[in-house]
Amino acid sequence: MEVFVPAWSDNIPQFDELYSVSDLHMGGAQSGSQIFNSGPELAKLIEFLRTKPGMVALVINGDMVDFLAEPGAKAFDPDGAIQKLDRIAGDAAFAPVWKVLRKFARTKGRRLIITLGNHDLELALPWVREHLLDLIAGDDDAARGRVVLAFDGTGFLCRVGNATVLCLHGNEVDDWNVTDFETIRRCGRDLQQGRFVDTWIPNAGTHLVIEVMNDIKKGYPFVDLLKPELEAVIPVLLAVAPDKRDQIGGAFPVLKRLAMDKIRRATGLLGAEEEREEVALTANGSPLWRRTIDHDALMTRMDDRLQRGIDPISLVPAGDRTHQLGFSDAVWSWVRGKDVRETLRRALDDLQKDRSFDWSLEDDTFHQLDDTITSNVDFVLAGHTHLERALPRRKRNGFYFNSGTWARLIRLEPHVLADQAEFNKAYGVMAAGTMDALDEFPGLVLRRRTVVTVRTDAAGTRGELLRWDMVDGKPDLVRVDANAGMTKS
Repeated sequence: MEVFVPAWSDNIPQFDELYSVSDLHMGGAQSGSQIFNSGPELAKLIEFLRTKPGMVALVINGDMVDFLAEPGAKAFDPDGAIQKLDRIAGDAAFAPVWKVLRKFARTKGRRLIITLGNHDLELALPWVREHLLDLIAGDDDAARGRVVLAFDGTGFLCRVGNATVLCLHGNEVDDWNVTDFETIRRCGRDLQQGRFVDTWIPNAGTHLVIEVMNDIKKGYPFVDLLKPELEAVIPVLLAVAPDKRDQIGGAFPVLKRLAMDKIRRATGLLGAEEEREEVALTANGSPLWRRTIDHDALMTRMDDRLQRGIDPISLVPAGDRTHQLGFSDAVWSWVRGKDVRETLRRALDDLQKDRSFDWSLEDDTFHQLDDTITSNVDFVLAGHTHLERALPRRKRNGFYFNSGTWARLIRLEPHVLADQAEFNKAYGVMAAGTMDALDEFPGLVLRRRTVVTVRTDAAGTRGELLRWDMVDGKPDLVRVDANAGMTKS
């Protein structure tokens, strides 16, 4: 039987060690709202890697900068991207990182790889890409040759020892935040050639950030730190700003059918009729239907039920009442004038059983990438979810790692969610309106400065989930868990 050998197998970079970080989210003009506050720590890690022996690659695996957090943020801003990039690189909170990246790029035997995320799309535009190179390498041709900008959606492929490694952000399989790389390419082409450019249509995640979250974050900056997104962020938005429900609903049509069903079930609208829209014909002339949902009609129906005094929970089948995601409580408690603290705690009640922060949990991003990436890849490295992972693949040979984030994270512990009095204390901090207040509350904010490494050892090529942390008063790479490492022999 003939074995398929990919064309790229002998034509990709080779390294002794590769280190991947992701989701730095450098951005935001005010120090009180910047979710990345690990500039000095990241600078020390990069300097540590700069001085290691051998051929060493550093991958910043998406969302290096956060244009959506900048003042005057737009869903896609070709005209203002360079100005925003300059502001970010010059911000005192982020400057140590940019300074050491310049040193890293000027060091022989190093390679800096940056992939595209979903908060930094403009980096893929030709003039912004060139400016990023200028910021990192200037006119040093050798340094420019050590920087790889993987912004076309294919990821970055290389070999470490006897293993093939693929690095990509992970939003490629996220319906909330999928990137249309071809449209970005055409936009860059048309702007450079003076052609008409179509209006940019953002994905659902960007829609929420620009139209809803950025405004809410001015008073409630903690919403930017919550994970998981569906189970935490949406209920919180509805709880603290239910008047934004129409804008939130505007993002829903692009979600998976499963996510829509959860939302409709949890808002007491599971039985609402759907409209069918004929959009095309199949090859044999049969109609091809797309299901659509009239959000205005659903909200009108919901308000009508309130006027008639119908309890929303009675509209949901009994078997589904145990899994509400907090949506109906959030909206209906607000309508009835309940304390927002009680509303918010109930909206997040399901998180008492949440395992999202477990590095061994098989989440949707893992399953989607496992389904779509070939067995020719031994190590798949992603980011995007902000949640670290180290897992053997299920449907293919090889291993999956997620490098989490270097930005702040909030985890509400079960005992806080279970007790209204305890939750009120946390809420007081969350509603204070500053990151400093969040940082000062014990145990609320997590800082998991996760690093995924792939490097050779005596047994073969080993991937590990590590954290950059203090050991005996000095920063060092520390294993997350003895089992969070896997070797290709």
